Amino acid sequence: MRESLKAWLVDLGVITLEQPQLSRLQRVLSMILLVAILGGCAFAWIQYREAQNLAQLTSQDFTGFEWDAVKLEFRTLQMHTALRDAVHEAAASPNSLDALTDASTQYNLFAAQVQLMAQRAPIQGIDDEPSFKVAMSYASAFMRQADPLLEELPTQAMVPALQVLLPQADALRTQMYQLLVAAHDLRLLRSKKLVDEVARANAYFAALSAFVVVLGAGWALSAMRNLRLSAQQRDELKNKFEESSFSASHDFLTGLANRRLLLDQLDHAMARSKRHNTNGAIIMIDLDDFKPVNDRYGHNAGDLLLVEVARRIKKGVRDLDTVARVGGDEFVVLLSQIDGQPESAGDAADAIAQKLLAALSEPYVLTPPGGLSDAEAVTCRCTASMGVSIFSKDTTNVEELLRQADVAMYRAKQAGGARVDLAA
Repeated sequence: MRESLKAWLVDLGVITLEQPQLSRLQRVLSMILLVAILGGCAFAWIQYREAQNLAQLTSQDFTGFEWDAVKLEFRTLQMHTALRDAVHEAAASPNSLDALTDASTQYNLFAAQVQLMAQRAPIQGIDDEPSFKVAMSYASAFMRQADPLLEELPTQAMVPALQVLLPQADALRTQMYQLLVAAHDLRLLRSKKLVDEVARANAYFAALSAFVVVLGAGWALSAMRNLRLSAQQRDELKNKFEESSFSASHDFLTGLANRRLLLDQLDHAMARSKRHNTNGAIIMIDLDDFKPVNDRYGHNAGDLLLVEVARRIKKGVRDLDTVARVGGDEFVVLLSQIDGQPESAGDAADAIAQKLLAALSEPYVLTPPGGLSDAEAVTCRCTASMGVSIFSKDTTNVEELLRQADVAMYRAKQAGGARVDLAA
């Protein structure tokens, strides 16, 4: 080994055969040469790892598994709404199959999305995730029972069988929402790991840069360039994190809070009510005529109607109140602080609900994006049924509060709609 090192140094011209002993200067130069070679190799390896990490960061897919989960939850909500309408229609008009046909269509769209997500799972590396397995098992169990009823266009309404499917659809909707939350958390975790890896590589790179400056200005310039690129990519990733956090707590169509954020705000409001002895209210809103508008003018008009409804509701309440979209055409308003006794709080909440009812009953002029003429606009009416429930410092059960508002809302709808019903 020693003879091989000596021959290598002779080839480099550091020593000669006539000078078998190395002087101190030659030993120092040899050490610097060895350190430079090792440092160059280390620098090249870190540069390679940095390039790989930055390439992964640049090509990070923000529309993969999480977007599939968003579409699957949306299909589940659409199917649940259609199934519920089919049960109501079958009970009211046994010979009418319109709602049942729509339920069959929505179910087939849901089944197609489940199959697509299952096919993409191995590619996206989530087929071993517990949340994915649980959601897919719920979906498979639901599909086994729903296939005989909804896979083909039905020829008759089977009310008992459809009523059995409704609770299972409720449970399935909960599982799909949990899958969406898990998908969001999983993507954040994966991205955080990637950012941590980039940060570690940058730490090694910064330590080595101090030595590289001594070896040459070229390496120093390269280091500065890579650090700037890394900082830029981290800023971009931070912005995307903020956008994804907003998307996880808000409805993608209307920009309103979703059920997750609503429940969080409701918990805070009830805690504040208990602490300061104030009252609050929940207003459950369901559009009466959304389905006819959606069927007659198309889904684009339906989306425009939902956006306009959200705008009118937001305009009719205070900034401190929370407006959420919790279903296809279902909205919830949280009046977080109403002063006075519970009896007067009920009157105040009813007055606000009546104000919202009047605003939502006004005609809607729906103009598609890019529409330039009045002929392209759609004018329609869409009333709403509302249920109001009051909470005070003694209220502790969130689910019961929401259930009371929901029951009151359905009473208003059964009474003909376009009215407000106060929970007992």
